Amino acid sequence: MKKGFAILSMLFLLSCGTNNNASENKDSVVVNYKNIPEERSTINPNAVKTYAETVKSFETTDEFKVSLFETKKTFNYLIRIEYKQLNEEDTLRIPNFGIEPSVEIKRGDSIRPSCIVGFLDEKKQFRESKLIFFENDVLKVKVLQHYAVSTYQEDAK
Repeated sequence: MKKGFAILSMLFLLSCGTNNNASENKDSVVVNYKNIPEERSTINPNAVKTYAETVKSFETTDEFKVSLFETKKTFNYLIRIEYKQLNEEDTLRIPNFGIEPSVEIKRGDSIRPSCIVGFLDEKKQFRESKLIFFENDVLKVKVLQHYAVSTYQEDAK
């Protein structure tokens, strides 16, 4: 019994980390890194993207509105949230994939009112970042995913 356990343990340890194929992991992204300036030369004062949803109740009709604005930093955006008498701000930080950033806002699935703020990666796939919603007239922002890009440079010898 001890030999069998030892053999299984050995096989398990040897099999760990043997899969070096990053293309099987759907969340892994391999890109050729280009230099995109960290700061914008000009900032668009208008909203880059806006999501609006009308919320009707027995007494009133209100608008839930989320807008994304450019900031001085290329990969940071300002999120402005408006609902009823509330005006709040948050930030959206997106990774540098070596392409110009492209942000998106999509309708939330289950909670009303809600929306999902994210960005398009180099394959034009929507990557969720934050869920913004109201629950019992309280604003909630839930981080759905964290993203990062690493770059490696080989040493010239």
